[in-house]
Amino acid sequence: MTSGRQGNRPHPATAAPLALAGRLARWLRHHLLGAFAVLGIIAFTLGLIGAYREFHADPATFSWPNVVFFAATLFIADGTIFQNLGHYPLSLEIARFLAPIATAVGVADAVSTVFAQRFERFRARRARHHVVVCGCGPTATALVDRLSWSRRVVLVAEDAEREYPDTELPPGLLRVVGDPMEPLVLAQAGIARAEVVYGCLPDTSANLAIALAARRLAAARGDQPLRCLAQVGDLSLIPHLRARRIGLSDDTGFRLDFFAVEVLGAHAMLARHPPDWASADPSDGPTPPPPPSPRPAPAPLVVLGLSRLGRALVLELARRWSSYAGPNGPLLPITVSDPTATAQLAALRTREPALARIHLTGHDTPHGELTPAVLAAARPDPPEGSDSPDSPPGSGGPGGPPEFIYVCQDDEEKALLSGLDAAQLVNDRFGVGRSTVVVCTDRQLSLQEVFGQPGSAHQPPTSPRPLLEDLQGSVRFFAVNDEALPIDLGDTDLIERFAQTSHARFLDSELRRGAELGSRRSMVPWDELPDELRASNRDQVAGFGEILRAQNLMLLPAGTADAAFAFTDAEVERLAHLEHERWLRERTAQGYRFGPVRQDSGSDRRHPSMVAWEALTEVDRERDREVIRTMPTILAHAGLRIVRLDEPT
Repeated sequence: MTSGRQGNRPHPATAAPLALAGRLARWLRHHLLGAFAVLGIIAFTLGLIGAYREFHADPATFSWPNVVFFAATLFIADGTIFQNLGHYPLSLEIARFLAPIATAVGVADAVSTVFAQRFERFRARRARHHVVVCGCGPTATALVDRLSWSRRVVLVAEDAEREYPDTELPPGLLRVVGDPMEPLVLAQAGIARAEVVYGCLPDTSANLAIALAARRLAAARGDQPLRCLAQVGDLSLIPHLRARRIGLSDDTGFRLDFFAVEVLGAHAMLARHPPDWASADPSDGPTPPPPPSPRPAPAPLVVLGLSRLGRALVLELARRWSSYAGPNGPLLPITVSDPTATAQLAALRTREPALARIHLTGHDTPHGELTPAVLAAARPDPPEGSDSPDSPPGSGGPGGPPEFIYVCQDDEEKALLSGLDAAQLVNDRFGVGRSTVVVCTDRQLSLQEVFGQPGSAHQPPTSPRPLLEDLQGSVRFFAVNDEALPIDLGDTDLIERFAQTSHARFLDSELRRGAELGSRRSMVPWDELPDELRASNRDQVAGFGEILRAQNLMLLPAGTADAAFAFTDAEVERLAHLEHERWLRERTAQGYRFGPVRQDSGSDRRHPSMVAWEALTEVDRERDREVIRTMPTILAHAGLRIVRLDEPT
C-alpha cells in the first residue's frame, strides 16, 4: 500500500490539460531555434527579392549593398525603406512583417535558454507533494522513468542535465543540478514539501547523509511525515541499520527506511516466476496458517551466480520456505553455481537463520554456469519408495529435474549465454519444458520481446512475432530495475508493516475473547480502519524503541544460533504499564478525557480507559500485556531480535 496524501494531488481531469500544456511548452522551447532559422531564411530571402525590385525601379539608388542592408534592417523593424508610404512589392510586404516575427522567436529562444534552468529550479523549489530522487544510475533512472509520467519528480544530481537533456526530458521531471548531500541543494528541490525522497547514490554513507539533511529540512512538518528511503549497497547492512533506527523513537515529521534493489528484485521475481509452493508471499499476510504435516518434498532449484541479486534470491527463497514448511518440514534443495560459491555460502549460513531449512549445495565453477556436475548435485537420488527421478517439477521431490534455474550474474552477456546453455542442457537431459530458466537482466526488458512472451503461440495472428525462438518457452527474462521499481512504500515501511501486523494480532485476540467484527470501530480489517486508529497503531509500534530502552533491552539482527526471545512475566507487567502510559499520552493529545461511556466524535471525547494502570480493568490490562508479548514476533518478522544488555550472550 503506497502512502501519500491522495487528496492533495491534482485531479486527473485537471492534470491532463496541465500535462498537455507542459508538453506543448516544451515542444515550443525545443523548436524555437529551428523556427527562428526557418522564418529568418524565408524573411531574408523575400526581403532581398523585394528590396531588389524596389531599388531596381530607380537606377540612381540601386546598389547591391543597399539591397542587402535594407533587407537586413527588416529584422529590427527599421521602416526607413517604407518612409514614402507607397506601394511596394508583395515579397517586401511579406518580409516586412515576417522578419520582426523571426526576430521575436530568436529573442524568445535566447531568453528561454538563459533562464530555463533558473525557472526549472524555481518550479522545483515551489513543488508540493512530489517525489525527490537523489543521484544518477540504474536505480535512479528506473525510478524517474517509471514515476515521471504520472506525477511530479525532482531529480537532484550533479549530472542531472547530462542524464536527462532538454530533448529527452520526461513530462513530469524537474532537474536540480548539485550535490544531493548538501542541505542547500535539497532545499532547492522543495524537500520540505515533498512526499518521499529516495537516496540512490552508490555509497551507503552518502545516502545516510541525504537522509540526515532531509530530516533537518523536514523537522517543521506537522501534517504528514516525509518518507525517506536510503539505498544500501551491502544487503547484510539492512537489518543492522533497521535495528538502530527502530531502536529510536520515530521523528514526528520524518520516517526512514532502507532498501536494496536486489531484495526488491528477489520479491518481484518470485512474484513473477514462483516455485509451485511459493505462489504467495507469506509477508503479505500477518500470520500464515500453520502448515499441514507433512509437507511434500519440493522440487530442486538452481541459482547460477551469487551476485547481490543471487544472494538476495537465495535468502528470500529460504525465508518463504521456512514460513511455508515450518520447523519440521522437509529441506528445500537449492544448488548454487558461482566462482566463489563455497566461501559465500559459508558466510551466509553464519548470519541467516532461515538457511537452516535449506539443503544448500555450492559449486565453485569458472563462470557460475550450469554444468553436468551442478545439475547432478541439484537432483540427488530420491529416497527409496519416492517418485521416480524424472517426475514432473513440483511433484517428484528432490530427485526430479530443477523446477527453476535462476541466472543472476552481473554480466548480462554472460547471463544470456549461461541461460541459453542451461536451457539446452536441461532440455537435452529431461525433455523440453521440464525446467524453466529465468535470466535476470538490468533493464533490458526488450529481451523478452525478442524471444517471445509466454504463451505467444496462442496470441492472435496480428501480434508481432518474436525475433528469436525461446526454446519452447523454457527461457524467461526478468528486468530487475523495471520490475522492482517504483518501490511500494507500504511494503518497505517497517512502521506501516508492523502496525498492520499488530492490528491483525489484536483482531485475532479480540475474536478469541468473543468480540465480533464490526462491533467497534477498531474491530475491522486494516483497510477499513479509520485513519485515526491507523495512526494510533503506527504510534504504538514506533514506541517500541522507547519501551525497550527503558528496560535495558536492545535490538540486533537475528542470527542462526539465537534462541527465541520471550519476556518474563515481570517484564511483561512493567512494559505493559509503560505501554498504557504511552497510550494515555496519545489519547490526551487527541482531546480525550475519562468518561464511563466511550465517545469518539465531537469536541467532548471520552474513554473509560483514561485512568491510571492501577484503576484499569483486567481486560484492558491484558490487552496491553498482549501488545508486549507479540512484540518479539513482530520484530522477528523483519529479521530483528531483542537482547538483554545485562546478560551475557
